[in-house]
Amino acid sequence: MDIFEYLPQLIVAYDGNDEFANLIHVKKTNKDIDYFCPCCGGIVKPMALDSTKEQSHYYHITGKCTKESQLHFFCKNWLFEKGSKFYLEDILYEVDFIDIEKIWNTPFGDYKPDISVYTTTGEIIYFEMFFANRKTEDDYFCKWDYLKNDVVEVDIKEYMFKTDENIIPSFTYLFHNRVCFSKPYIKRDLYANTIARIKHELTRQKVLNYKARIEQLDWFWQKIRNSKSREEILNTIANMEYDDMVSCYDIIKRKQCVSYLKNDVLDVINKKVISEIRSSLDLPYDENVYFDLRHVKGRTYEAGIRLNLKTEHIIYNKLFEVGKARYRTINRLVDFPKIVFSKNILNKNEIAISDKDIAQLKETYSDVCNLKENLLKYDKSLSNFENNIYRIRMNNDLYTVLSIFNSNTELLFENKYISSLDIDKLSEEIKLKISENKNDKFLKDLFSSNDYNNFIQEIKTYKNFNVDVEINKSKKYIRFRMYIARKCFYDEKLDNNLDDFNKKKNDCILLIQNFMEKYYTILYLVKRINNCKNNFWESDISFDFFGDIIIKIDQKYFTPKRHLTFEKIYFDDILTLTEKEIISQLEKAMYKVIKNMERCGCRVMEVND
Repeated sequence: MDIFEYLPQLIVAYDGNDEFANLIHVKKTNKDIDYFCPCCGGIVKPMALDSTKEQSHYYHITGKCTKESQLHFFCKNWLFEKGSKFYLEDILYEVDFIDIEKIWNTPFGDYKPDISVYTTTGEIIYFEMFFANRKTEDDYFCKWDYLKNDVVEVDIKEYMFKTDENIIPSFTYLFHNRVCFSKPYIKRDLYANTIARIKHELTRQKVLNYKARIEQLDWFWQKIRNSKSREEILNTIANMEYDDMVSCYDIIKRKQCVSYLKNDVLDVINKKVISEIRSSLDLPYDENVYFDLRHVKGRTYEAGIRLNLKTEHIIYNKLFEVGKARYRTINRLVDFPKIVFSKNILNKNEIAISDKDIAQLKETYSDVCNLKENLLKYDKSLSNFENNIYRIRMNNDLYTVLSIFNSNTELLFENKYISSLDIDKLSEEIKLKISENKNDKFLKDLFSSNDYNNFIQEIKTYKNFNVDVEINKSKKYIRFRMYIARKCFYDEKLDNNLDDFNKKKNDCILLIQNFMEKYYTILYLVKRINNCKNNFWESDISFDFFGDIIIKIDQKYFTPKRHLTFEKIYFDDILTLTEKEIISQLEKAMYKVIKNMERCGCRVMEVND
């Protein structure tokens, strides 16, 4: 059942409907006079004035308003009229005057309490009225903290039956002496959990000493509330003390509207820590060469000297190993240990650098400064080398080079590693790349030409021995190779023109013909084996490391698994043997193949038709 069912409709009303009307309590009313509802302006009449069973109240003759709006009006206007008294904890206050929904300006936005009560002792107390729902909008705490006045929250339902004007109400603090007494509110409010907590923990003397710091925290909160730009927020954080920066980072992570900034804020904090360490090392100042940390993984970092340089042609950003910086980038720190921080946020108190390490840092610093000077000289050499023919950029030893011809540019290579600062070395790499591009174009045209494809079809016609042709490029040249029976019979450099290809193609055809003439007998016998009527045998020709012929004989009946069935015949000088002698060795090999088949569980029987 709704608690409002027990609530009288109205206990105060105006005695007129103009601006000079007075609020009259129902106990002081005259039942013969028309009164006016302060909420809706309708005509109301007193009722149950002498009853002992029903509470006296006004009832509507005309108009209609909600019970909640009546309660709000009662608490705002009747409870705190001039001369009204109330207890706040154990202190008795008397109302001098009040403001209804007065707007108070703060850097965090306007604050409009339901009632601003001015007491006879000079205090200002803000009263917030609620029936079912409290004010839950974020950032009230920072406004209260700025205004420094006490705040009271009034549950209207608690006072719904307290209509006797002689009863002095008692309230408790919501906010007092810059402390909030509502745990659910503190848990919810981000300002209360961060900025206000920091400010409250400072002693009075610290407040004086850190006034600028406190103002900076509030300024940051304003920028967060007003969704200022990325640059404004980051610049504000960058100028804070370390502890305050960490607190702001916690806010950024938890406040959804700016959580996207958390990595940027973390970077700002870590850079400031590294900068402070850098200042403490007493290294000479150079905007391009300085102490730095490099993230490895997780919370692990490596330390060294960084070279950060940008010129017309060169972008250089590397961390160099302590004591070993002479043009060698850092792979693993040996002399200076890795640093593992307790959190992702760096802390300079967790970095300990010994005198020995500082001495090595200074040595490395000197080496890196020398490298910087060499790079600046090399940049001038690159300008002269370009000479309107090339456009060159180097990024950490990785080169990108464009060639310029008739106002057109062509990418020669991109991110190519060259280890030394040497114009001659760069020039050599460019020449090689130009030659490589020409060779690529020639090969593309060659492989699509009729001359090449007709040649490939022709060598496929040789059935009794394998002929393979390879045409590919090395770093500088194109190689033309031909293999007969898996032995290389031809290996020559191929110029990037079709005439040279045709010449070498003809040379290869002549070599094939000479091979066929030279090994006619053995080719003839291999052909007979491969074309026998029972289609049982297969054989092929190959060469060993010394150039002697090998004939391999095997069966075609099945594919062996456990035991191989083939046999090889090695001929030291086959050209000195007669055909009969060769056939004899072939027959012996075929007999061994049959024996090998029996080991596999197969028996061969000759069947005459």
